[in-house]
Amino acid sequence: MIALIPGLIMAYINNHTALFIFDSSAFLISAIAAFIPGIPLIIRKWAVFLIFYGTGASLIFFVGNFGPGLMYLLSVSVLMILFLPNKQAFVSFYLNLATCTLFSLLIYYKVIIHLPSLPNLELLHWVTVSANLIFLSGVFSFLIPKLFSRLENSLRDQYSLQQKLKKGTVKLKESLHEVESKNKELEHFTFVVSHDLQEPLRMISGFMGLLQKKYSAQLDEKANTYISYAVDGANRMRLLILDLSEYSRINKITDDPVLIAPEKILEDIKLTFQSEMFKKNAKITSGPLVKFLGYPSFFSLLIQNLISNSLKYSDPDRPPIIHFTMEEREKDYLFQIIDNGIGIDSNYFDKIFVLFQRLQNQYTGHGTGMGLAIVKKVTDILGGEIWVASEVGKGTVFTFTLPKHSTTN
Repeated sequence: MIALIPGLIMAYINNHTALFIFDSSAFLISAIAAFIPGIPLIIRKWAVFLIFYGTGASLIFFVGNFGPGLMYLLSVSVLMILFLPNKQAFVSFYLNLATCTLFSLLIYYKVIIHLPSLPNLELLHWVTVSANLIFLSGVFSFLIPKLFSRLENSLRDQYSLQQKLKKGTVKLKESLHEVESKNKELEHFTFVVSHDLQEPLRMISGFMGLLQKKYSAQLDEKANTYISYAVDGANRMRLLILDLSEYSRINKITDDPVLIAPEKILEDIKLTFQSEMFKKNAKITSGPLVKFLGYPSFFSLLIQNLISNSLKYSDPDRPPIIHFTMEEREKDYLFQIIDNGIGIDSNYFDKIFVLFQRLQNQYTGHGTGMGLAIVKKVTDILGGEIWVASEVGKGTVFTFTLPKHSTTN
């Protein structure tokens, strides 16, 4: 409606009575289509299309082919392509073709002698001008539906992917919640079991020890051997329960990193193993150690289990020597525990970090097979890596890395 107002004004000023009557009628029909309720939407659409189309044709007739008429026809063609179904996309092309053909016939048969902007009108001139409209209309009728169809398909696919992603996210959250719940239940179960089992094992070990102490003289050698086996088995079971309890308590990190003094932690660990080191005449040395940001409890657990492993699997023919080194790199720290123990066959490198995997040979002590599994779990939680290099009869090198933490964390 607003687009018709300038045409009404110009027709009135220039005394184009016929054009003024047509524009007035078009304006009135547009107002009825826009404001009268109850008119179906499809009728409103076609009313607007035909009004604009008629306006364009009348402008060509009264103003000339170089006026706004052709632009009106092209504009309404685009509107029809946008607002009509894809199957009707070529309706505007056919209308433009019919309109331009009609004007060509009127010119050819001298019904129209001249257009205002084209004196001495020739058919070739009109065909040349109107061919642009037909060409653009055909291109738009073909391309715009294709573009919108692809856009629609793309949006539909995107919406479908979003829905799948939402469903996947919901399922993932549910799975994570379920895993966390199961982990809490498992931790609680492990704690209860380890707590409840330790007391009976202590009683078994204690009473068997008393039995051996008081009645060993009255029992034969075989009976004393059986008692020793029972006491030893009870102690091993107790150690296994303690290690299992410790393994289950290793959870994700919840605190911020703090400054760690590895030299102080190493000294504390030496005190922990002081008795065993004295028995085996072991030495624990270290290279230069620097303070760094990390998690002291996890780091201490790592070093303690690795040194315990080196002491446990030391060669009985020579005193254990365990060396601890530290190297600062660009993005992480690299640590090594080097010993001169019995070594590990390369076939077992992938197994030693698995729960309850204990390598059996003539030199092994009474391990539970959980120490290195604890080390692997802690390393993974801290975001590091661990690997082993060893040669049977010469010793083992455990190497692990820990990422650097920013001071802003």
